[in-house]
Amino acid sequence: MTHDDATSQRVALVTQACMEASETIAPILDSAEGVKANMVGRGWSEVNAEQVATTYVQGMLKRVIEVAT
Repeated sequence: MTHDDATSQRVALVTQACMEASETIAPILDSAEGVKANMVGRGWSEVNAEQVATTYVQGMLKRVIEVAT
C-alpha cells in the first residue's frame, strides 16, 4: 500500500465516522431545540431555556457514549 493509498483510506474512515456521528447527534440536537422552544413558549427566558437545552444535549451525548463503549 502506498502512502497516498493509506492516506486515502484514513480519510475515507474519518469521513464515514463523521457521517455516523452526525446521524446520531442530529436527533438529539433537534430534540433539544424542541425543548428550548417549548420552554420559551411557556414563558421561560431564552437564556434559561438555552441552558436547559445545553444540559440536555450534554446528558444525551454522555448516554450515547456510555452505550457505545
